[in-house]
Amino acid sequence: MNTHDSGLAHGTSGSPQTTIDNSALEQKVNELKVTPKYVPTKKHDVGGFGSLNPVKTQKEGQKLLDTGYKDGKQIYNITDNGDIVKFQPDNTPNNGYHCYGVSTFRDIPTSILKKMLNDNKITYSEYKKIMKGKR
Repeated sequence: MNTHDSGLAHGTSGSPQTTIDNSALEQKVNELKVTPKYVPTKKHDVGGFGSLNPVKTQKEGQKLLDTGYKDGKQIYNITDNGDIVKFQPDNTPNNGYHCYGVSTFRDIPTSILKKMLNDNKITYSEYKKIMKGKR
């Protein structure tokens, strides 16, 4: 005969009988999330070795990053001047992203272009030109 007390209350299945405060849990999860931060890099400046970055200010870059279209790790958006930019993660602890201008179909996923078209960020004519590699 086993007289060992399992420490469980009678009538339970072994699951803890505690209530989780979902709002407190959600707040903790949000605190742990690191918001992507726009961090330009000199390699995409004039004279650098990468594609040019058409974003002119930190504020503009952060806004485009915050409102962009995500595809995997990359985020895409379009500037007020009509330049499509691709944000690339820098794999840094502060969740930094830099960006550069893109224009050809192979640089922009079709799903992103379709979202931009549906959101009236680009016209159907621009969509077709990009798909044909003529933009």
